[in-house]
Amino acid sequence: MSSIPIAERQLGAAAGQPGATTSPSWGGISRTLMVHGLFLAAVLALLPVAASKGLEITAITPAFASLVFVTELTTSFLLFVQFRATRTWSVLLLGCAYLFGGLMPLLHLLTFPGAILQNQIILGTPQSTAWAFLFWMSGYSILMLAAVIAELAAPDRKLAPANTNRAAACAVAAILATAAACALVSTAMTDRLPPPMAGAAWTGLNTAIIYTAMSMLAASVLLILLFIGRRNTLFLWLSCALTAVLAATILSHAGGGRYTVGWSVGRLSWALSAVVLLIFFLRQFARQQHALAQARQFLEQRVAERTTDLTRTVHERDLLLREVHHRVKNNLQVVDSLMNLETSRLDDAAAKEAFERLRRRVFTLGLAHQQLASSEDIRAFSIAPFLRDLLENLSVALSAREAGITFGVTAEPLPVNLDLAIPVGLIITELVSEAARAPRVRNVSVEFRQAGAGTALLAVDNDAAAPTFPDGHVSGVGTRIVTGLTRQLGGKMNIPGGQGGRVEILMPSMETT
Repeated sequence: MSSIPIAERQLGAAAGQPGATTSPSWGGISRTLMVHGLFLAAVLALLPVAASKGLEITAITPAFASLVFVTELTTSFLLFVQFRATRTWSVLLLGCAYLFGGLMPLLHLLTFPGAILQNQIILGTPQSTAWAFLFWMSGYSILMLAAVIAELAAPDRKLAPANTNRAAACAVAAILATAAACALVSTAMTDRLPPPMAGAAWTGLNTAIIYTAMSMLAASVLLILLFIGRRNTLFLWLSCALTAVLAATILSHAGGGRYTVGWSVGRLSWALSAVVLLIFFLRQFARQQHALAQARQFLEQRVAERTTDLTRTVHERDLLLREVHHRVKNNLQVVDSLMNLETSRLDDAAAKEAFERLRRRVFTLGLAHQQLASSEDIRAFSIAPFLRDLLENLSVALSAREAGITFGVTAEPLPVNLDLAIPVGLIITELVSEAARAPRVRNVSVEFRQAGAGTALLAVDNDAAAPTFPDGHVSGVGTRIVTGLTRQLGGKMNIPGGQGGRVEILMPSMETT
């Protein structure tokens, strides 16, 4: 199996794709059922003592409300983020349920006697706390059941990507409006509503609403365990959270009043419920970071392997190119030897001269390939040593030392490739050969330097009285080669003074060729 798809799956899971929270293992399902069993056992064990008087710790309510407020709003935010990835109605409704469940603790805290100010209520009447809790419990249960039904009925039904942000914004606005309406009714309109409490006891209305809410929570848990939990890890964890809320509600109602054992343990159970999905998302985050680390390590390893392969390939290519240039140089040397053999058999002086010229041109070609084969950079080499070697060979071939002619080279170490070096070498070969034939010549100089941005100057000069090109005219095979190669390079030839003792050629340097 290819390793690239494996990395793609790792990156997909790390990116939080919907598939990353589905299909829990049988071990996960078994642990979830164990959690449900523990809550059931705890409820059955505490029911006989739920109504017993417990410690009256006023800090319980502020701590409980603050914890639920922070954790459920955080979980709501994470669910809305998840909704943008899944675009399913069930996750949107879950985000709404947790947003509502995170806002209502503020109302519960403000209406609870003595929670903030000793023996005082910040908002509402003595009935406000009960109504705030009933609104909280009812809205939370309805939204949870709606989310479970949406996941059960249409798990694959998604909103269009263009509608995702609008749906989330509308849902948040609706929940904020609902929470504000619940706050208004429970604090300013309790005198128009039937009382949910008679003294310290719950009324029948309160009991009916609580039982209805518990029935919806129980139905949600059963639906998840029977139909959804086996294919969706998020809802499997949600069932634990709902079971904790259900246990809290049962114990609180069985306690019958504030600060009983059932009421206090119920607050603890609800606090545990509030952190369940937060733990789920933290666990997902840890797994995603692990998957990202594995994918990054895998990709880094693949990059290192590919870099090694490419480096080896480039090295092998360079060796091959060097070998090619070396063999071309060797073949040109063979051609030179054959031409030398044929030259020695000629009696005609003009034919011998023609062969000698041809040999010098062939040598120039071979020298360029030799320079490239020995260069550190297989694409280019410095022109300065190339020109020095070329002039040294021309000095020997033209018997310049015996004739008392000195060849000089002034060259900047400009990088050149074969496309530039070969024409320049051939031009120099022709011009130096012409200059060395001039009467009374003692010095022939070659100059190659940068003449401006992207421009190089080649100049060949001599001190002979007779010009290289009489009257500035260019004629003969050699000079036609010079003009043709100059044109090939995109250069321009200039003969200062019109006499041809000095020939200058401006051409593009390698960067612009």
